[in-house]
Amino acid sequence: MISETDKAVAALREQWGQRWEVWYVPHAMDGSVTWCARRHGDELRNVIHAYRPEHLAEYMAEAEGSAPEPRTSAG
Repeated sequence: MISETDKAVAALREQWGQRWEVWYVPHAMDGSVTWCARRHGDELRNVIHAYRPEHLAEYMAEAEGSAPEPRTSAG
């Protein structure tokens, strides 16, 4: 049986795997995980961390410059 965490990491790797290495680090105390990514070939100090897989995807998009522009009010 595949866990929800494994499904989420597989989905992230499907979307981002050609450019990014994606993994998670389980927390022994509470069972939660920290989501991690870095561009292939980057140094380990350039790792992105997030508490949720969807946030990690947002951070990777921002790092690639493909994040949507914030809306500003017309005035």
